[in-house]
Amino acid sequence: MAPTETILVITGASGLVGSAVVIRALRDGYNTLLTVRNESQIPHLQEVFGHKDHVRFVVVPDLAKDGAFDGVVKDVDYVIHTASPLFKEDVASEWRKNYIDPAVNFTLNILNSTLKQPRIKKVVITSSIISFVPLDRSELGDSQALGNPKIDKEEFYNQPFQSPIVAYHASKIASDIETWDFQKRNNPHFNIVSIHPDFVYGGLPLVKSREDFETNETTAAILWREYTGVNGVIRFQAKDHSVHVDDVAEAHVKVVHSKYKDERYIVSAGEFEWDALLEHAQTKYPGMGFKLSKIPDWKKELSALYFTPDASKASRELGIKWKDIYQQFDSLVESMKSLGAKGK
Repeated sequence: MAPTETILVITGASGLVGSAVVIRALRDGYNTLLTVRNESQIPHLQEVFGHKDHVRFVVVPDLAKDGAFDGVVKDVDYVIHTASPLFKEDVASEWRKNYIDPAVNFTLNILNSTLKQPRIKKVVITSSIISFVPLDRSELGDSQALGNPKIDKEEFYNQPFQSPIVAYHASKIASDIETWDFQKRNNPHFNIVSIHPDFVYGGLPLVKSREDFETNETTAAILWREYTGVNGVIRFQAKDHSVHVDDVAEAHVKVVHSKYKDERYIVSAGEFEWDALLEHAQTKYPGMGFKLSKIPDWKKELSALYFTPDASKASRELGIKWKDIYQQFDSLVESMKSLGAKGK
């Protein structure tokens, strides 16, 4: 079936990954049905996405409600599910209610609705590389992150997490485990593919103003704040690893018609050094005042828990040529400059 004859449901169209998936799907000629939580979001999304003949919207105000997607997935061919709760510093209590349950219920709801629709061939789910990483990363030892940590669900879901970022990490583990438990339990007529992005950087086409950019909760915006001297939450040691949002979108859309079934893909461009990226930023954009704050002492002890990703499977089977951290940062800068930021 050609893309022009295919209807994709894409959830989370207003998010960093979701919007990039929409843009890629439209570029490749797909017809899309996009879920949003509020009707007020639609005009801006229409303006950014264009392709009016290939874009329809449906409002799903409560993704956690039983049957929320029953009407959405009728008469469609594929589902790409990117919607998930974001990490937020101000959500500092009721961990299971605010993180675990939404992440799990959003995913199980769409899978259960899809189970009722024999036309659907594949569901692609956005997970995270951290779904393969134990909360205590020292449990990995010298091994790479390649599979879910073993947990006792009830104990794991109800534990008193120490911070929002830990609860967010746990929600990614929980959602991915529940996805594949669903697959084993139901043996559905459709295939499931999960995409596990590294830290996602790149452009932010949906951001409307510089003020919005400064408060946006995505990892890309947090990277911006890290390099403008604001102490972010993503830098713990001298090096890290990441992926361009366009490459994440490419992976999601490529697996739709791929021959691969019931697969999991880590998507990552590999490692980089924070100081080398700073040198790039200061050299290429001398008027923008990029800088890095000193890493707080409390973060340094966590550097021993660093892990490395292996995206060779996605490279080999999906043919993705990864954009490196410098391209990721350049895309981010272009987004900011398009909003009137100073500097060249």
